[in-house]
Amino acid sequence: MTSFDLDVDFRTVAAARVVQAVGMAFLFVPINTAAYAFLPRDKNNAASGLMNLARNIGGSVGISVVTTMLDRRAQVHQNFLAAHLSASNPALQARIKGLSSMLGPGNGPLGGSPTAWAIIQGGLARQASMMAYVDNFFLLGIVILAMVPVVFLMKKSRPGGGIAVH
Repeated sequence: MTSFDLDVDFRTVAAARVVQAVGMAFLFVPINTAAYAFLPRDKNNAASGLMNLARNIGGSVGISVVTTMLDRRAQVHQNFLAAHLSASNPALQARIKGLSSMLGPGNGPLGGSPTAWAIIQGGLARQASMMAYVDNFFLLGIVILAMVPVVFLMKKSRPGGGIAVH
């Protein structure tokens, strides 16, 4: 998903989502197995409540962190991209002139139609948002890869002993 851009097609996004959904089985089954492996049956209800609480709080914190990072990275990328939009940029002037000729003349900043400038700003905001999503995908990928070794630190369950889950 770190190679997505604004021209990504539905099939590519759907395939990435399918891979994510299949991966969820490889995440939650081992977590629940590890959580209940060494518990006596009379502690299952308390453990279930704690697991649900931890999952809900973890999900909320995770969503908050990703949303905050998305917003901040979009601002960083917007500032970086906007730095290249100057009156001396011939590509920008040509684009404004072309858009203004299609939309009609106006008295926008530095000449050109205000609608042409709005189109440029909208494109810049879309590009900055896409770059922020790609940054988040990359960051989440690193976090997930960093957690893979934790699997090898987990205590093995008792051989022949069933899990206390019902």
